[in-house]
Amino acid sequence: MNSKLTLAQLIKSSKFFWLLILFIVLLKVLLFIYFSLFVDDTIFGGGSDADYYHRYALYYGAAGSVNTTSLWPVMLRFFHEFGLYNRDIFSLILFVTSLTLTPYLFYKLVKIQANVFKPVKAGSILFIIFYPTFFFYSLDVYREVFMFSVLLLSLLLYKKSIEVNLLKSSVYFLIFLGLSYFLYLLRPYMGLALGITPFVYLIFSKTKRYLKTWIIMYFGILVMAKVSGVIDPILLYRGGFGTGGTTLGIELIDKNPIMFLAYYLLSFFGQLFGLFVTNFAAVLVFFLESVPFILAFTYLLINIRFMNRFASFLLTFFIIYTTVWVLGNDNLGTAVRLRIPSFFAIFACMFIVYQVKIKLSLNKII
Repeated sequence: MNSKLTLAQLIKSSKFFWLLILFIVLLKVLLFIYFSLFVDDTIFGGGSDADYYHRYALYYGAAGSVNTTSLWPVMLRFFHEFGLYNRDIFSLILFVTSLTLTPYLFYKLVKIQANVFKPVKAGSILFIIFYPTFFFYSLDVYREVFMFSVLLLSLLLYKKSIEVNLLKSSVYFLIFLGLSYFLYLLRPYMGLALGITPFVYLIFSKTKRYLKTWIIMYFGILVMAKVSGVIDPILLYRGGFGTGGTTLGIELIDKNPIMFLAYYLLSFFGQLFGLFVTNFAAVLVFFLESVPFILAFTYLLINIRFMNRFASFLLTFFIIYTTVWVLGNDNLGTAVRLRIPSFFAIFACMFIVYQVKIKLSLNKII
């Protein structure tokens, strides 16, 4: 009886989630209109990445005149050449996508039951709708909304590939690899991390009972990669933040193995969990983003035995991707943007584990 009552209360609470979602959507729409009409210097100016993408699309047409590490400005330039690019219209499309397609893909990603489980549907959509940093990158022609929607679609395809027969699975997996390469063109280390995750997960799934061994191997591989110089390009890129771009001041390139691991862990927890609080904005981000993430991460660790195959895959992606960007980044502002896929993965795992627990509880009642 108590379990049934708890479930009924959860279903009823989803109504509050939907009201909150509606309120946040309306607030975002008003803010988008306000920023678009009255705050040009903040949203459409100030030397942001969006300014660079916009200038590239409009002016940098000569072949080889400007090097870019991302496909996104090239795509915008392509649309401009055919008269299809307008900054305001593209910003609006990305904003609408952040309120519709991205939450839908995330919910489909975490859904594990045939029937709709209302608290999970409302909670997963609320997570995307509420995410403050994700909202910021939906206000202009940043690549984040498009890129993360493609990421969620890629993960959804992999999820499908492990749920269907061999023929369909092969098709889904090939499309998954194709989208991983596409993401590589948008952000190299994210696409690379996603592309190698299935192969690392395949090894892990056969040996996951040796979890302690995997943890030791993780740090061992990090040390060997440091000593051999394999990750030197990443660490040198991190050092490139130097003149005005670094906020942590944690160098990893010139450290011995023990100090390297110590400073890596400091950088890992500081950037991922937002533990370096340097100003009011950092305090605000900590409470709005880091605290919910810490709670989700803690819930996942406590209930890790309820993880299914796909949740284990997401956790593998989280470890690979987060390791790469933490090694290569020394800027707190950039960390807030880079950790979005890491947060996506952990919250998705949390929602999946929660459903597994509820499903097991219902089976016991029946």
